[in-house]
Amino acid sequence: MIQFFPVPHATIVSTALALGVAASLIGSPAAAQSPDAPAGSSEDAVTSLFDGQTLEGWSNPYPWGKAEVSDGQIHLTSNEKFFLVTDRVFHDYEFEGEIKLPPGKSNSGIMARGQVAPQFVYGYQAEADPTDRKWSGGLYDEGRRQWLNPLWEQPEAQAAFDRDRWNRYRIRCVGNHLQFFVNDVPTTDYFDPADLSGRIGLQHHGEDGQTYRFRNLNVRDLGRHEWVDLFDGKTLDGWKRIGGGNWNVVDGVIQGRTERKADQPHGLLYSKELHRDGTYRLEYRVATGDSGFYVRGKILDANPFIAGVQAEVDDTAEVAGLYQTGGKGWLVRPLHYLDQHFPKPRRSAVRQSWQKARRGIDVAAPPKSAGNSSEPDGQDSKADSASDPPWQTMVINVHGNRIVTHLNGCLASDHVVEDLEPEGVIALQLHSKQDVRIDIRSVQMLQPVTHESSRPD
Repeated sequence: MIQFFPVPHATIVSTALALGVAASLIGSPAAAQSPDAPAGSSEDAVTSLFDGQTLEGWSNPYPWGKAEVSDGQIHLTSNEKFFLVTDRVFHDYEFEGEIKLPPGKSNSGIMARGQVAPQFVYGYQAEADPTDRKWSGGLYDEGRRQWLNPLWEQPEAQAAFDRDRWNRYRIRCVGNHLQFFVNDVPTTDYFDPADLSGRIGLQHHGEDGQTYRFRNLNVRDLGRHEWVDLFDGKTLDGWKRIGGGNWNVVDGVIQGRTERKADQPHGLLYSKELHRDGTYRLEYRVATGDSGFYVRGKILDANPFIAGVQAEVDDTAEVAGLYQTGGKGWLVRPLHYLDQHFPKPRRSAVRQSWQKARRGIDVAAPPKSAGNSSEPDGQDSKADSASDPPWQTMVINVHGNRIVTHLNGCLASDHVVEDLEPEGVIALQLHSKQDVRIDIRSVQMLQPVTHESSRPD
């Protein structure tokens, strides 16, 4: 399945055709038509990552593991897990390569935007899994959050890999959008904000005596994305106010305040510009009350002054869920996907990550094994003082009719809103008839870079 979370089958098929999944994107005209192609990027320059004779451009950050070239292939042999990684760091790109697993017990994968530390590689991995569960092409967060997209009960994707042959992997990373294909079958379509750049890596899982083979490794550069500020840290230029409550900038922070006793209507701070697709990153803290972040909202003349879908911003168990004002009400609550898309043994790990994220811990932060000295599996978002709540980071992605939210690196919701407006404002809310105290120190949007610095390192 191209869509990790459920959408009608017709939508899956039409999306797949639009992306040109029936043929390789490398060297294919379909690549130039991809909706994810950043403005100003060149999609016609394919670079070989392996010359068939040497390991130039590759390195092993571990003191163990053997990598050698034989018969125009890269062979990896070891009795401990290790990765062979590119010397070059990639940003937005499309990779294609082939992998052949040995018979018997085996497991491997290809790192996409891998993060490298001494004797440790972590980050996104396109899995090569020949076991009965058949999760090849699923998304695994190596050394960090574990499974993000297992292919549990996704028969079309599970059938793509054939352990008795060479299997062709295609990996496309543009902004925070990750797409994996195995033998031209879409297996993962996932939005994740943790890493916008990293190394391509080849894995040996550590099975003693097993040799993993790789060949025909090519990459196409697609430019780069970066976070751009929508709040200048000083003024509310570019924003408008409507309704009750007060919005002010104090010491570089937007303060939203309203009081129950004032008996005012909803208050909004909304963008002057209209938005379509976009990925937004909000750093905030809520001392009390209910707020939200709207995407493609329609401003109205009367209370609640807006119609549209908001990502819930508060300090309750519903934070980062999706609510439709002036429509269906609650669309989905956090972790709505869990029971349907994760087998029982894997659900507890996601719930544990969610509880850490609720406490302000970044579960996608570099783990201790990468030299991070914070507590395992993330860093606390510290409060400014003992009386202040911790700062939180929410990422809201709207892509077509699909909205995806993350709280401190943990996926909260992923939902297709069939009646989502094609464009509208982004907005922050102050809920009426409540004491609301919310601080926002950053509002950013992920945008393509078109100047020279967009080239890979």
